[in-house]
Amino acid sequence: MSVKDRREREEKARLDAILAAAEAIFARSGYYQTRMEDIAREAELAKGTLYYYFKSKDEIYIHLLEREARALHEEIRRRMTEDSSLLEALRQAFDLYVEYFEANPAYLKMFLPYMSGAVHLTGSVTKARTALDGEAPGGFISDAFKKRIRREKLPVNPDDMMKFLKTLQIGIGLKLLDGRKDEAQAAVRFFLDLIRRVMEDKK
Repeated sequence: MSVKDRREREEKARLDAILAAAEAIFARSGYYQTRMEDIAREAELAKGTLYYYFKSKDEIYIHLLEREARALHEEIRRRMTEDSSLLEALRQAFDLYVEYFEANPAYLKMFLPYMSGAVHLTGSVTKARTALDGEAPGGFISDAFKKRIRREKLPVNPDDMMKFLKTLQIGIGLKLLDGRKDEAQAAVRFFLDLIRRVMEDKK
């Protein structure tokens, strides 16, 4: 192994340690109680090493949110076919949200405060690109739903539906954190039934 390869591997290992430590601290203590020194201590690294990779805890927080959101969106993209109806696309997306949130509680604990507006980021970092936001990497989800509404000529305001989906997403997350998966799934079924009725009325 060359010196360059070894250095790159060591840097990746440090970065992975920082992110794992930050995820644990954010999930355990919350955004506002977390400090850079807490993350450094958890990662067993000097504080200066932490600042070599990230300028602030905001950058780490955003990085974690975007990393998980990207994985989530890629899986939704894989499941959602071009010819699927709006109802099918919504069912596929929300089935995955329930699965993913349940399997990744640390991410869910970071995701919910941001999505609900409880976390206000400072400095140059002002907005995370998380699930169902209208920007990359999640923009394709919004575009996919809006495309199907137009294609199926449904009497639904796309922007209003996206706002409702965000609220539903937060509600699902809260129920899962409380260990109420059945209620989360029931909320999804109720919403999908409403969409089904709208589609049937249109026909």
